[in-house]
Amino acid sequence: MLNQSIKAIESPNKEDDTQWLTYWVVYGIFSIGEFFADIFLSWFPFYYMMKCGFLIWCMAPSPSNGAEFLYHRIIRPIFLKHEKKLDGVVKDLKDKASDTADTITKEVKKATINLLGEEKKST
Repeated sequence: MLNQSIKAIESPNKEDDTQWLTYWVVYGIFSIGEFFADIFLSWFPFYYMMKCGFLIWCMAPSPSNGAEFLYHRIIRPIFLKHEKKLDGVVKDLKDKASDTADTITKEVKKATINLLGEEKKST
């Protein structure tokens, strides 16, 4: 998979880039879902064999490619319906992360200055 993805990126043909990006989007969503459901799914007989089959179906270079099917039938419509909300959430998270990083940086600078000031006093 990784080898094919790198070859797709390096090739002049952009159609294979779309195929592999589509696969990685589907795989990412599958991985997030599996993270939360794995404790229950692992109890099903042959779950790991079905998972392997599912992932092979998703990356198969065929007209019935599973990643293309799932992306166009399920993921894309949901994404387009909620795109503005998702953009807002991402912007809010980005802003909060930036504010948090700024606050931490200021606190670290204060702590460093205080530490250096105390060190000078003790010598």
